[in-house]
Amino acid sequence: MQIDINVILEDIKRGKARRTQDSLDKLNTLLEARFNAGEKDYSIATIGRISKADGGIGTVSIRNKTGEHFRLLIDAWATKANTTMKKPPVLQSRLLDTPSDMDLLKRLDDPAMRAVFGQIIAEKNKLRTENRILKQNTEVIVDMRPNQVVHAEQVTQQDTIEVLPSLDGLLLRGDIEALEDAINEVQMVRRGWTVSKYGGIKDEDGRPLFKNGFVLAIQKVLAQI
Repeated sequence: MQIDINVILEDIKRGKARRTQDSLDKLNTLLEARFNAGEKDYSIATIGRISKADGGIGTVSIRNKTGEHFRLLIDAWATKANTTMKKPPVLQSRLLDTPSDMDLLKRLDDPAMRAVFGQIIAEKNKLRTENRILKQNTEVIVDMRPNQVVHAEQVTQQDTIEVLPSLDGLLLRGDIEALEDAINEVQMVRRGWTVSKYGGIKDEDGRPLFKNGFVLAIQKVLAQI
């Protein structure tokens, strides 16, 4: 736009104190440099920050009621640059945009490829929906029962006693015999197994078959039956 900034600047400076005129000249130099660089941001916040960093007036001085002459000069340069004093929106680079499934589908010229790709998209959306439903219906059960045995003489009047379900009747006779056979010393010797001091089981080559506590856990279960 054909705007004579020099005429506008001289008109704004007319009748102003020398200090104000110097500030207007310094601000005009900054604005001219931004115009020549093709900048489009002439917002008060941006100009004030850059001006103050360069030793000129700051944002507060421009926004104040007495800073109208500064705003007139900024607006003149903004108009010359075909923009306004409003901060322009940040344009996201299209290189960073990820095309949607439908955008990709439209780019395929081969009808057969579009059909295959469309089926893949449909299957993916179906699986995503099913996964969301499963997450919504997931029920997490936290067992807060104590993992230690409390004897009767240890319970005080202030303690709360929790009654746990009995194992009696839960296991069939075949289940019990299977557990007994698993830790039977004769059977373990016949298999070449050895029991560690922490209740784990190793094979004849010393390789661990069951983790520490395996034998002790079975013994505890059998003791409750």
